[in-house]
Amino acid sequence: MASFQKRLFLICGAFAVLAIALPAQQDRDVAARLAKWKNVDMPFHSAGLSDRERQMVDKLVEACRLLDDVYWRQSDLAGLALYKSTQNPDLKTLLTIMGGRWDLIDENHPFAGAPPMPPGHDLYPHDLTRTAAEQYVKQHPDSKAAIYDPYTVVKRQTGGALSATPYTTEYKSQLVPMAQALRDAAALSPDPQFANFLRLRADALLSSDYYKSDLAWLELKNPKFDVIFAPYETYLDDLLGIKTSFGASVLIRNDAESQRLSVYQKYVPDIEDALPIDAYARPSKRGHLTPMEVMDAPYRAGDLRHGYQAVADNLPNDPRIHQEKGTKKIFFKNFMDARVSYVILPIAHQLMQADQASKASAEGYLAFTLMHEISQNSAPISPAGTANRSTSAKPSDPPIPASKKPRPMSSVCSA
Repeated sequence: MASFQKRLFLICGAFAVLAIALPAQQDRDVAARLAKWKNVDMPFHSAGLSDRERQMVDKLVEACRLLDDVYWRQSDLAGLALYKSTQNPDLKTLLTIMGGRWDLIDENHPFAGAPPMPPGHDLYPHDLTRTAAEQYVKQHPDSKAAIYDPYTVVKRQTGGALSATPYTTEYKSQLVPMAQALRDAAALSPDPQFANFLRLRADALLSSDYYKSDLAWLELKNPKFDVIFAPYETYLDDLLGIKTSFGASVLIRNDAESQRLSVYQKYVPDIEDALPIDAYARPSKRGHLTPMEVMDAPYRAGDLRHGYQAVADNLPNDPRIHQEKGTKKIFFKNFMDARVSYVILPIAHQLMQADQASKASAEGYLAFTLMHEISQNSAPISPAGTANRSTSAKPSDPPIPASKKPRPMSSVCSA
């Protein structure tokens, strides 16, 4: 009996040592991963805003925080619980950078004891494969439209059947107050057009029909304030490449820099017409809206906050909007300045001869980024009349995994 008790004590002692060692090892791993990143200040200058405008921005930020909660539920619900419960400030910061428990600059390697990253994150059952999903809809064709809908979460029911829950149902507890915060911001806006857009976008959050509000967004005339606020991108979905994740950014216009882009805006139709492809494949952009805005982004949420930091975007992604109205090209001035200062110029001085490195500049990088965004919206059109872009895919088309799609121009904050 004494021998048994001794062995039991030794076994319990070994488990106790292991229980202490594993968290310590995880903490060291987290600290090492975080050390690869550099903090960059993104100050918000509110000196030129009225009290009412500040209140409006506060309401937009309130809506963004609710949206960020939805993004976490799409990306890594267990990671969100860990973020809320951890007392380790390094882990909290690393989770904020990644938007989940997988290292984006280490082949999505898990940290903090996480399992391997499910390709569909929390938008699908973790064990669902693309082959299994495709086989399921072949056997259950009536369920295909719902499962392939960009605004549903796929779940597995008892017995193995797949079901699709609309975003409006799955995230209702966040979407309802989110829509109200946008309506409150609209009531504070001095710009009637922007207020109308915010109300339409609030309605869209509760219906998942963004068409009308996207049109209103494109029609804003040189707005002092703007927002990106929608489930636009599919980069979170590496399973089927169709589910959209929520992203948001509060935007304040840099008027002087925006006016400098007018010459590019003027010649977008000529650039498209000059492409060396058949006329049917490049319908004219003349008469389409091509607003270009240089904006500071004092607050971001969702897929614009976590991971790669975009310095520009070209939205919306709906091909119907592209063909009927056009797209809006937004350049995030404060993020672009940070990328030039902390990434572009240091790399130039490391890799280029001094006389060449001295020619690298913020103005040159803006021109490069601008042409990139213009080119993204100049894709050929197929004979059937749909744009040859991943964003134009119909439920019947073979989906393109998110990892194969081009990301918007982005800034990696890794040191």
